[in-house]
Amino acid sequence: MGTPVSRFSLAKKSSEPPFSTWKTHTIYNATLLIRELIRVRLTAQLRDYTRGAREVELDSATDLRAMVSRLEKSFPGIGGRIVDDQGKIRAHVNVFVNSENSRELKEEKTPLKDGDVVHILPSVAGG
Repeated sequence: MGTPVSRFSLAKKSSEPPFSTWKTHTIYNATLLIRELIRVRLTAQLRDYTRGAREVELDSATDLRAMVSRLEKSFPGIGGRIVDDQGKIRAHVNVFVNSENSRELKEEKTPLKDGDVVHILPSVAGG
């Protein structure tokens, strides 16, 4: 049946120059600009904030700090579980961008682009 539309943001072609990451598709003589969304995958500890959603899609975020801000606007309380009062990723939270640990990249300043997959993994304690 084709690509699932829920994974993409659709826009009508206009006189505006297309974003460099957008792909042009022609379907039934209609030209669409399609771009992949940033996917944020969440563990069970954070799903209480997202009404049970395992994955959240964002249409834009320049870096991890902006991503957390967007998540906080949509799901109040989740930001405080990911970052501290200074906006730094909490010590017990691991954030991976396309399988790379953000601590080995630029931490909360790690840039994001369309199609990226972000995993947020808070540590689990127990004994």
